[in-house]
Amino acid sequence: MPDLMKRIQALFKKKQDLPTKLPSSLTRIYKVSNHTLGVGSFAVVKLCTHKKTGQTYALKIVMKKGIAGKEHMLDNELDILKQVRHPHIISMHGLFEDTQAVYIVTDHAKGGELFQQLLRKGSYTEKDASNLVRQILEGLAYLHEHDIVHRDIKPENLLFQTTESEDKLMITDFGLSRIINDHDGILMTACGTPGYVAPEILLRSGHGTPVDLWSVGVIMYTLLSGYTPFWGEDEATLFDNIIGGQYEFDEEYWCDISASAKHLIDCFLKKDPGKRITATEALQHPWISQGRASATDLIANVRKGFTSRQSFRSFTTAVSQNSKE
Repeated sequence: MPDLMKRIQALFKKKQDLPTKLPSSLTRIYKVSNHTLGVGSFAVVKLCTHKKTGQTYALKIVMKKGIAGKEHMLDNELDILKQVRHPHIISMHGLFEDTQAVYIVTDHAKGGELFQQLLRKGSYTEKDASNLVRQILEGLAYLHEHDIVHRDIKPENLLFQTTESEDKLMITDFGLSRIINDHDGILMTACGTPGYVAPEILLRSGHGTPVDLWSVGVIMYTLLSGYTPFWGEDEATLFDNIIGGQYEFDEEYWCDISASAKHLIDCFLKKDPGKRITATEALQHPWISQGRASATDLIANVRKGFTSRQSFRSFTTAVSQNSKE
């Protein structure tokens, strides 16, 4: 995995060089490390430290030439980051700009991605999964109350604040998010990550906040079994299966999972977005609010599902994001 990251970083640097000099307004406040936390198609994330407090942050460097023609994506992300403040959502702490790039300072989530930490656990129960889903739902309920739809809820965008086992989970990456001006408004552009995308996005029938709950359903299913509910040998087959909305609870993996958990997954994975459970409603579901989750250790089963189906990172290339809304 480290070698793969080095190759990705090398490819990024070939495509677009990072600024040779950072803005003085940024370096007066933060010391920027050479340590790379992540690499995207048009941005790189570096570790930085506040000079006065010693607190570490993530510095997202977005190269302007890399987003030429897609500036609206950055504008959308910044509009949202400027207004959101919630324990389960990454916050922005600084914004800087020069002729070459935009520099966004956000919380540093030291604990890594959701499934990375999950697979390191010595034990892991349905109750643990319920706690994780609850935190995602609390963040989404806040966003949806503010008419914000994330549109790319997936494991890679769910980060732990630290490496502590009971630590806080945080939603990040608002590049595909949108603010719905009309509270009941709909969006039309196809976007998201194939394995987690809702059927109405693929059908281009108009979508809104329910797409985020479909993604939570896919994540919850995977948290409990180690594999995703929808799969295909290629992207077209995967999309057909998602649109069909057919999935099963394979007895080999689901025999020890509570009926309450399966019921909530069914509520998330309703094909009709109008019948899909909302984040606020899901927080009141017995599996979340009444301790209906079992205490059976699932880690061996989840690892088996992950190994046999290799699905945690299947189809993680985003669908076309070129259209404006």
